[in-house]
Amino acid sequence: MELVMATPKEQQNGLSNFYLIKNNSGEIVGRVNLVDIDKRNNIADIGFRIGAEYVGKGIGNQALKLLLKTDLSVKQIRGKTTTVNQASQKVLEKNDFKQVGGLIMKNLK
Repeated sequence: MELVMATPKEQQNGLSNFYLIKNNSGEIVGRVNLVDIDKRNNIADIGFRIGAEYVGKGIGNQALKLLLKTDLSVKQIRGKTTTVNQASQKVLEKNDFKQVGGLIMKNLK
C-alpha cells in the first residue's frame, strides 16, 4: 500500500494535504486528507474515506499509520467523524488518538 499526493494545485496554500490510497495492484482504494492545517498552532484535522468494496479490510488503519510516519509539520491532529461512524472511530483509537471532549485527538511530537 502507498499514499500518493493528490491535486497539488489545491495544496499550494499549505492549508491541506490530500493523499490517494493505492493498494499493491496500483488501484485507488480510498483517500486520506490532512485539512485545516493551522501552522501557527501546529494543529490539523484528518479525514479518510475508503471505497465501499474495500471497507473492513484494514486499509484505513494502514493508510493512517503510513500518514503518521511522515513529517506532517504539526504537533497535534484532530480526527473528526460522525457520531455513528464507529469504524472510523476505531481506526483513530487503534492509532493512539484519544477522546478529548467531543473530539478525537493525537499529539505527535
